[in-house]
Amino acid sequence: MWAPGSCPVLVATVPVPDAWHESYLTPAVSGGLVLAAGGPAPGAGLVALVALDVVAAAERFRVSLPPAARGGEGSQVGLPRLLPDERILLPVYRWEESLTVYLIGADGRILREDDLAAGREVELDVYGADVGVKLWQEPLVVGAGAYLASWVYRARSWHLQCRDLATGAARWEAPERVLAVAGDVAVTETEPDGPGAGGAIVGRAVADGAERWRLPPAPIFPERARSFGAVVGDSLVLVDRGRRFAAAAQREEAIVARALELDVEPDRIDFDDLARAWEREHPPPGEDLVGYDLAGGHERWRYPVDGAVVSVAAGPAGVFAVTVDAARHCRLERIRLDGQRGYRAEPVAVDIDGPPAIAHVDDVHLLLAGATELVCVPTHAPRTVVWRLPLPDSPLVPRPNPGDRRILAASIAVTQRRVAVRGFDAIRVFAA
Repeated sequence: MWAPGSCPVLVATVPVPDAWHESYLTPAVSGGLVLAAGGPAPGAGLVALVALDVVAAAERFRVSLPPAARGGEGSQVGLPRLLPDERILLPVYRWEESLTVYLIGADGRILREDDLAAGREVELDVYGADVGVKLWQEPLVVGAGAYLASWVYRARSWHLQCRDLATGAARWEAPERVLAVAGDVAVTETEPDGPGAGGAIVGRAVADGAERWRLPPAPIFPERARSFGAVVGDSLVLVDRGRRFAAAAQREEAIVARALELDVEPDRIDFDDLARAWEREHPPPGEDLVGYDLAGGHERWRYPVDGAVVSVAAGPAGVFAVTVDAARHCRLERIRLDGQRGYRAEPVAVDIDGPPAIAHVDDVHLLLAGATELVCVPTHAPRTVVWRLPLPDSPLVPRPNPGDRRILAASIAVTQRRVAVRGFDAIRVFAA
C-alpha cells in the first residue's frame, strides 16, 4: 500500500462535533467513507453522526437529531457500526430518557429507530433520577443477521440485547455485555457477582441466545485478570493476567510479613518502600495470550509473554500484540495460527514513544500509534520502518469499556491509501 519513504502528507482538516468522551472517538470505515460519532451542537440540537469522503477530504452528509428534553448536554452518541450494505447502525443515549439504535441509510436518511427500553417490564437502567450520566455504551457488534447492543450502568449492572437486523425485533437479552460475534456465535461476559469479582465468558448462539460454552469468572481487582483481545478465524484470543495476579498476592503477603518483622508503629512504616524492595528482588511476571475454540470454548494454545499486553489485533492468519515489560521496553509479539496450533515468532523491539496501540493491520502493513507519532511497518517484516508520521495530538484512547483501561486503542482509520486521525473536534486526513 505504501512504498518505503513515502510518508503520508496532510491533505485536509475537517471539523466534526466534539465527541462525548475520548473512548467514543474511533472512526468507522467502509470503502472511501469515514464515520465519526457526533455530539451536542450549541443551539442546533444534536449532530449525531458525520460522514466524510476521505478521497475528496470533504463531508458527505451528517445526521442531526432534535434536542433532548434535558438539553444538548444530555445526549451521548456511541460508536457507529457500518454494515456490509453500507447502511449504518448508531446508538444514541438521551440521559434518563431513552437508548435508541438508529438504522441509517447510505445517504444519511434515518430508516428505523429501535428503542431498546420502550415498553419493557424488565428494568434496563435507561431511565433514572441520577444527576448526570451513569450509563456507558459498549460498541455494537453484528453477525448472523442480527446486531447486539450492550451497556453498563454504574459499572455494576450490565445489559445486552440481540435484535434482528431486518426488522429490529428483539431476539433475546441477558445481564451481560458483548465482546464479539463470529459467525453464529456471540461471545459475552456475564455481569459481575460483586465488587472485585469478574464475570464468566460465555459463547451463545446468536439466533436464540442458547449457551454453548462457558469459561469461569476471573477477578477484576485491582485490574482485570482477563481481557478480550481479538477474534481470528474460529479462535477467540484473550489476555490472561493470572500469573501477574498470583505474584501480586504473594507480594502483599510478603509486605505484611516484613512490616510485622519491623515491630514498629504502622504509621511509621513506608509500605511503598517495602513494595519497591520486594519488586527489585521479584520482578513482576508477564502475561499470557490464550486462544480458545469459538465453537466449543476449549483452550487451543497459550503463549507467555514478557511484560503486560497493552494492545491486541487480528492480523492475516494470526495475532499481533504490543507488550511492555518492567523496564518500559515495548515489543511486538506475533503468533501465526495453523489449524488448532499457534506458532510464536520472536518478538520485535518497538522503537516508538511510549506504549503504542495497534491502529491498523492488513496483509501488507501494520500501523502503530504512539502518543506523538504513527509508525508504519511491513506486516511480514516488522523490523523495517516504512514511514513515521508525527502527530500534533495523541490518538491513543482506552478501549470503550469502563472496567478495562489496560488495553489501548487509537482514534485512527485507514482506507483507500488514506489515514484519518480523529480528534475531539476534527478529523485530519493524510494521503500517501
